[in-house]
Amino acid sequence: MCPNRWWATFVVAVFLLLTTSGQAQWVMAARAAKNQINRMSQRSDAGGYDVATVVLGADPSKVYDKTIELLKTHPELKITREDRQTGIIEIQRGNKVAGFQINALGDKVTQMIVASGAGRSKEPSGTSMVVESIINVCAEFNVKCTVQPQ
Repeated sequence: MCPNRWWATFVVAVFLLLTTSGQAQWVMAARAAKNQINRMSQRSDAGGYDVATVVLGADPSKVYDKTIELLKTHPELKITREDRQTGIIEIQRGNKVAGFQINALGDKVTQMIVASGAGRSKEPSGTSMVVESIINVCAEFNVKCTVQPQ
């Protein structure tokens, strides 16, 4: 398994474990942070990771459906896994991989987590694929999401 895939799988697994427990406790805090994209990333000579999260005031099943619909409009992307029940979507663009986790925090409150492997520190850093993905979904719901400073 290539290092980027390993990191992406590791990051998605960690966030899945963290997000499945205690979701109800976070609903109030999540509503306060609505539409704010939070990002965590690290790059080194060995590779890295890139993770972004956002809470949207939208129906989780609609967010999932719209995300799938948006991804299918990009011929350069390949959806490698979709699981509506768990909210997981995995994609590949060239040799880059990313994973989406769409969680219901309430009837009209959705948490979206996007994680991917990041290139080595010497590679140029373009627009983050994870942040770009979230911004595109926000736009589909006519919501202005803002990226919070790291």
